[in-house]
Amino acid sequence: MTRSSHTAEREAPLSGEPDNAEQADERRQPAELFRDLRTSPSGLTGREATRRQLVYGPNVLTRSGGRRWPGELLSQFTQPLAILLALAAVLAWAGGTPALSIAVVAVILLNAGFAFVQEMQAERAVEALAAFLPPTARVVRDKVRCEIAAKDLVPGDILVVSEGDRVCADARIIEGTLTLDLSSLTGESLPVTRSPEPSDETGSLLEAHELVFSGTTCSGGEAEAVVTRTGMHTELGRIAALSQRVHTERSPLEKQVRRATWIIAVVAVAIGAAFLPIGVAAGLGWSAAISFSIGLIVANVPEGLLPTITLALAAGVRELARGGAVVKRLSGVETLGSTTVICTDKTGTLTENRMRVTRLWLADGEMDADRAAHEPKAAILAASGAACTTAEAPTSAQPQGSGDPTELAILRLAEDLGVAVEPAQRKTDRRAIFTFDAHLKRMSTVNDEAGAATVHTNGAPEVVLPRCTQTG
Repeated sequence: MTRSSHTAEREAPLSGEPDNAEQADERRQPAELFRDLRTSPSGLTGREATRRQLVYGPNVLTRSGGRRWPGELLSQFTQPLAILLALAAVLAWAGGTPALSIAVVAVILLNAGFAFVQEMQAERAVEALAAFLPPTARVVRDKVRCEIAAKDLVPGDILVVSEGDRVCADARIIEGTLTLDLSSLTGESLPVTRSPEPSDETGSLLEAHELVFSGTTCSGGEAEAVVTRTGMHTELGRIAALSQRVHTERSPLEKQVRRATWIIAVVAVAIGAAFLPIGVAAGLGWSAAISFSIGLIVANVPEGLLPTITLALAAGVRELARGGAVVKRLSGVETLGSTTVICTDKTGTLTENRMRVTRLWLADGEMDADRAAHEPKAAILAASGAACTTAEAPTSAQPQGSGDPTELAILRLAEDLGVAVEPAQRKTDRRAIFTFDAHLKRMSTVNDEAGAATVHTNGAPEVVLPRCTQTG
């Protein structure tokens, strides 16, 4: 009877519905969080999770606002240079050169269409941030660990995070210790440790030792955490919301193009107007003089300038996108190129958070990684190192990969030497995994290779090398 009463109380409607989880203090002790979120270490029931899904919505990043494409497309025709080209097309038609008029209009239309497509692709900041979230998550539901779609997570769920996982919601650790890569949120390349014990930090939530955040990657350990915020209410969701602010300012390039457009227009009209009386004085009729003046005005308008600028900016956006950068507008590329001072805090070091193997130490000596392509022992070493990882190599969906930067460097080395192992195969062949321990300074896996169990170990040289033996 007592058990039934407890279950009914936990499945009762939340007071204030969606505001209840939003008002919960993530830094509180687990017992207080369980009370505020109406949950327990045993997790939610499937029925309660379904009800909360209706209250809080799916755990996804959403784009604010409605359809903006009509305004975006119209803005391509209202640029100063596009307006100048349109006036030139009208004058060319009036001057008796319809072929030139049609060509100029074609340039305007093609440029507007191409620029519009590029702007739409560049503005997909939310989709780029959503790539940090995994498709599935492991939770405790009905007192049993199970795997669900990440979008089905709700506040109060007990989330299970282990080495190699990407966190898909903001949560408070209740059991276990994790090593997290927070570079996607803080830009810091060094991993940090998170544990259930609260810290004395009173500043930003990102500095709290007991919290984990959506979009970060676990590079070591295993823990259970109670979900406190999902979707757009997470720290990653806050970044997504900031990226969608509509207020924009003209870039230096846009200001220069606007100024150049006025100069071109004034010069072209002045030359055309100056020739009109000169042509009449030289013996031309008024009709011929007007036609020639219009031709001079049109000839002074650079029809190729607008598409040249658009193509140059589009190439820059694609280059930055390949590097994992989020660019909202084409002109943002030029703004970045015009930057002369960058203000940073903390160490002031700007890195790509990417490591690379440069040297290998083998039984018969050391060698440069660049010269190890035809060395069988180097391939064996790289394959063993790659087998003992939980990171995921870069893909088209995740250009930077995910996981510990050191493990990603090992995976890149294995790929360069032609011994890369697919993540699915690594998981299938793996019998057991002993995650990295800061005290033991090593990590080991037991893999099934050719029907036999093989142990692979990665770790500090002073710990691993004494355990190695050389056989003939």
